[in-house]
Amino acid sequence: MRSGTERLGAALALALACAAAGAQPAVQPSAPAASAASPRAAAVQAAVATLAADPLLAGRHKEHELRWKPSKDEPPDKRKPDKDEIALIEWLRAFGRFLDDTSRLLVYGLGLLAAALLLVGLRHLVVLRRTGARLDDAPAVSHVRDLDVRPESLPVDIGAAAWALWRADDVPAALSLLYRGALSRLIHRHGLPIQSASTEGECLALARPVLGADALRYLTQLVRAWEASTYGGRALSNDLGELLCTGFTTRLDPTPAAAAELRA
Repeated sequence: MRSGTERLGAALALALACAAAGAQPAVQPSAPAASAASPRAAAVQAAVATLAADPLLAGRHKEHELRWKPSKDEPPDKRKPDKDEIALIEWLRAFGRFLDDTSRLLVYGLGLLAAALLLVGLRHLVVLRRTGARLDDAPAVSHVRDLDVRPESLPVDIGAAAWALWRADDVPAALSLLYRGALSRLIHRHGLPIQSASTEGECLALARPVLGADALRYLTQLVRAWEASTYGGRALSNDLGELLCTGFTTRLDPTPAAAAELRA
């Protein structure tokens, strides 16, 4: 089967032959010559007819193109996505995979962080319990700074003994006895963890959650008077001294009946 190029070459050769025949001088052929030329003309016409019937030389031809056949469920007007749409779909798929991997890592990281915080919290809880147990088992201090706070070193009626010292013009000794007695009651009766180096402010802070309003008010007044006399060198009135001395028993060392009355 001849290709289109071969057919085109044959057509051009035939056209040149026809042109050459037409270019010869127009002389009157003789009868034998005319009869000889008739079969040649017929062959030329037959060749021209054959070429005219060739679809590749007629100026029209058919081309076949492969296309996707739509499925039964696919609408007939649905078109094939272009390159930009395909690129967008691929990017979205990659982004979804990235989010999936990242979310897993984030969940694992949060789980590890929660486990670490739990372990640290448990460790601190164990340490606090051990520390609290040691504090509970530790013996109470005998001195706060240079003040002896042992119960056996104090008189039975601290208020009366302090008032006797106050009336004898020994105000520092009376205040020292009252302050020592107050610290001793806080340590041995209320179990406050007062240390040997605790300051007056620290003792008040420790006593605030365990004392009632009247007892805390009296202790605050006693501490302020102790600081004014000991550190400030101020003279205190007898009225204040009597109030502090008589108030010790009713506020910090009450009898069972007085304690019940205060709680009521």
